Amino acid sequence: MKNRLLVVFALLAVLLAACSNAGGRWHTHDAYSRPTLAGGTGAAYFLLHNATETDDALIGASSPIAQSVEIHMSSMMAESDESTHEHAQEADHDHGEHSDGHGEEHGMGEAELHDMSHVGSMVKVERVELAAGHEIAFQPGGYHIMLINLNQALGAGDTFDLTLHFEHSEDLTIQVKVLAP
Repeated sequence: MKNRLLVVFALLAVLLAACSNAGGRWHTHDAYSRPTLAGGTGAAYFLLHNATETDDALIGASSPIAQSVEIHMSSMMAESDESTHEHAQEADHDHGEHSDGHGEEHGMGEAELHDMSHVGSMVKVERVELAAGHEIAFQPGGYHIMLINLNQALGAGDTFDLTLHFEHSEDLTIQVKVLAP
C-alpha cells in the first residue's frame, strides 16, 4: 500500500513538472495543432494558465518550424440570410488568406473563417492580458497562435516546440502535438 501511494505521488509530481516552466509560474494544457503542408499556414491551440500572483500578458510567440509566428483572434458574427453571401465573399477576400508581406498568400481552413450562416473575422493581436490565477483557451474560433510559412510539413503524430513570450515573466517553451483532424 505504501509503495502504491509513493508511486501515485511520484507520478503526480512528474505531471505537474511537465506542464509548467522552470519557475512553475505559467503552464499550458492540451497543446495541439493539425497537419499542414510545408510552406503553408498552421495554428496552435492550448489552455494557458497564469499561476502567478501577478497580472501579465502574452506578447508574442516563436517556433523554429515557422518563418513567422503571430497571436490571432477569430470571431464569428451572425449575418442575415440576404447579406451572408455578400459578406462571406468579402471575408474570403479580406481574411481567407494571409499574406507574408512578400506577396505570398497562405489559405486558412474553413473552420477558421465562416460557415453558411456566419462570417468570420480574424485579426492579429499584440497582447493577450491574463490576470493572476486565471486561464484562457487558445482554440478554433477564438485566440490562437498562427504559424506562418511553415519550414516543414506537420504530420499527425509529430511534435514541435513553441515558445511563448510574456511581458513580465520568463519565456515558456511548450511541446505541441500534431493531431489528425
